[in-house]
Amino acid sequence: MSRLGKTFRKLKKYNTKGVSLENEPLASKVTYKTGGNARIYLEVCTIENFLHIMEVIRADKIDYFVLGAGSNTLVSDNGYDGVVITLSGDLARIETLDESRIECGAGVRLSQAYMFASNLELSGLEDGAGIPASIGGAVYMNAGAYNFQMSDIVEYVVAYVDGKITYFKKEECEFGYRESWFQHNDSIILRVGLNLKKSSRDIIDSRFKEVLSQRLQSQPLDKPSAGCVFRRQEGVVVSRLLDECGLKGTKFGGAEVSKKHANFVINAGGATSQDILELIEVMRHRVLTKTNIDLKTEIVKLGEFDEITW
Repeated sequence: MSRLGKTFRKLKKYNTKGVSLENEPLASKVTYKTGGNARIYLEVCTIENFLHIMEVIRADKIDYFVLGAGSNTLVSDNGYDGVVITLSGDLARIETLDESRIECGAGVRLSQAYMFASNLELSGLEDGAGIPASIGGAVYMNAGAYNFQMSDIVEYVVAYVDGKITYFKKEECEFGYRESWFQHNDSIILRVGLNLKKSSRDIIDSRFKEVLSQRLQSQPLDKPSAGCVFRRQEGVVVSRLLDECGLKGTKFGGAEVSKKHANFVINAGGATSQDILELIEVMRHRVLTKTNIDLKTEIVKLGEFDEITW
């Protein structure tokens, strides 16, 4: 039996409340709808199971990746030779703390948290309408849009760091533009406390519809993508820069630069992850050549990709 096969047997033993699979396809679990299989895939439902699983992973020195909504992840066509973990069950539960505060498991979808808060007439999440992220992923990336970012409403984060569970106050999370402390340290977000504001259901839902309408008008939400490819840079409107470089509609295999929004690379049909990566590099190279601006991607690559040789 292979080393990973032996690790899988141990992980399956401890993942008593969840799902344990070998060679699980990941394409359906990420928003690009591309990529190969995870050698080991675990759906973990309790904190007890999670802690046992992480003990095994650390002891066996196995590569792992925590997958949320998969909205910022490009999975290699060759798959991922490690453990992919998703959080569900107790780790995807929402609880009311008091009249204006809720706590969300990292596996909760942003849309679910919005619906929960709206039903309680709590405002704050509606400005994130249409962001296809889990709470854990959204906090990890400090996701946002239209002058909203998760750090506006985060009160605290509970994360797994260096083998133990640690509580972080908001100021300890070191939030920045699409940045947080958790990106730069070996950590896994488990639960997040959100500080919201009382409002009326009508006002909250009206704002949600307004934001979602703006996104639908300006972004290609009808096609598989990972949102904006490149990070914002000081003094640069990235989508405009890409458009001025003539990149809208540019194709590589089944990947295409959206004609609606130049900072979106879409799966126009039959794209591979390698197609998407190659097109992103075409975009970056053209902008660098024409403007001497080196754009930085927001995409997280999972697995080994073929070398780009053009």
